[in-house]
Amino acid sequence: MGPEQLITRQRDEGDHVVLTVHGDLTQATALRSVRPAVSKHLLDCGRVIVDLSEAVLRWPPATGVFRRALAHAGGWPLARLVLAVPEPRTAKMLRAARVHLTVPLATSVDEAERLLAARPPRIVRNHELPYDPTAPTLARTYLTVTSEDWDLPDELHDAAQAVVTELVTNAVEHARTSCVLHLALDECRLHISVDDHRPDPHWLPQPGVRDGHGYGLLIVEGLSRHWGVTPHDDGKSVWAILDTDPAPRKG
Repeated sequence: MGPEQLITRQRDEGDHVVLTVHGDLTQATALRSVRPAVSKHLLDCGRVIVDLSEAVLRWPPATGVFRRALAHAGGWPLARLVLAVPEPRTAKMLRAARVHLTVPLATSVDEAERLLAARPPRIVRNHELPYDPTAPTLARTYLTVTSEDWDLPDELHDAAQAVVTELVTNAVEHARTSCVLHLALDECRLHISVDDHRPDPHWLPQPGVRDGHGYGLLIVEGLSRHWGVTPHDDGKSVWAILDTDPAPRKG
């Protein structure tokens, strides 16, 4: 094979698919070949092992394609992804990028098969929402389904629903773009963020301030351990962190 070439081979094992990656994992091959293949099999089968024993990681940010593919496919328990990584250097790079928190790492395909049944330390989901007045309602519906899948306590679900409603409404009314709702849960906290596509330096939501539409941001502040805004080149993320404890606290 020449440079920038990569081959993926699939093996159907009945209840899961083993996807073997052979060649150089670069920016081009990760985005052009690996992510579409992983996403397709996650959506088709729901249980995927990616065997990286024949791959060489040439571009460290390529590690993020596995995390993103899993989140967009619905994450645990709808979609399950494990990486078989026998090569220590590659495993070290994946751990440095914190991929192992959401996508378990195994040293062999046999071990990976066992890990398909294990819930990762951090479970994530992403959901794209349109620029439309129905976006907050769609977001609440999606959150309800996720709460059932993740077995969230009623108190946490109620708090998260209020936060999601305000952040998505904020994106529709101020950013006026489509947005992505990101949910991530670990043992201690639920992370909620809404990513819009308007990098507007003249308007950023401020903590402790009532806006022209009511007390939305004050509600977010009151229900969250922390919240804030992270600008990006192509937009911004408005995020909030809720304790998994039924009685969230500041600090």
